[in-house]
Amino acid sequence: MKKILLAAALLLMSLCFADNSHAGNFGVFGGANFHTSNVKEVGKQTLTQWHAGIVYKFDLPLGFQIHPTLMYNVKAATTQAAPLDFSVGYIEFMPSVQWGADLILFRPYIEVSPFVGYGLNGWGDLASIWKSADRFEYGVGLGGGLQIWRFQVAARYNFTFADLSRVDLETFRNADFNGVSVSLTYFFGNAKKKNKGK
Repeated sequence: MKKILLAAALLLMSLCFADNSHAGNFGVFGGANFHTSNVKEVGKQTLTQWHAGIVYKFDLPLGFQIHPTLMYNVKAATTQAAPLDFSVGYIEFMPSVQWGADLILFRPYIEVSPFVGYGLNGWGDLASIWKSADRFEYGVGLGGGLQIWRFQVAARYNFTFADLSRVDLETFRNADFNGVSVSLTYFFGNAKKKNKGK
C-alpha cells in the first residue's frame, strides 16, 4: 500500500509540474473533518480534525471532470461513556469524479469520491493498540460543491469500509470512521481556461 500511494504521489506531482500550459489545472486544498466512529457500546461524539493536499483537474466532455487528489487526512472520534479519544493520520489518494454545469460566473457540481489510504500515525487511546491497528483504509465519499473563479468549496459525506483493528478487540471490532468533510480548493492560473488549437 505504501508503494501504491507513493507511485500515486509521484504521478500526481509530475502532472502538476510537467506542463506549464495546464497550470490552471493544479490546485491545493484544505479543510475540516467532522468524523465519528461506530465504536460499540459507548456513546459517540463528533470530533473536528483537518485535511490538506494537492489536486490535478482533468476536463472531460459533457460537464464531467476527474480530480485525482493526494492528501494528509486526520480522522478522530471521542466517546462519552468510556471516555475514549482516538485519532489516525492517513495519507489518502482520492480520484474524485465531478459533474456540473458551467454557468459562466460559477459552476455547481456533484461528485463521487472513492479513496484508499494508509495510516501513518495514531494517537490518543488508539496508541496502545497501534501495532494491531489496520492501517489500510478504503471507502467512498458523496457530495457536491461550487466553483467560483479559481476557488472550489465542497462538502462530502465519507463512508469508510475498512475496520480500525485487524485483531479481535471488542472495543474496536468492526469500528471505522464515517463523517463529513468540508474543503476549500485554490487552482493556480485560470482554472476555467480551455486549450485552443495552435
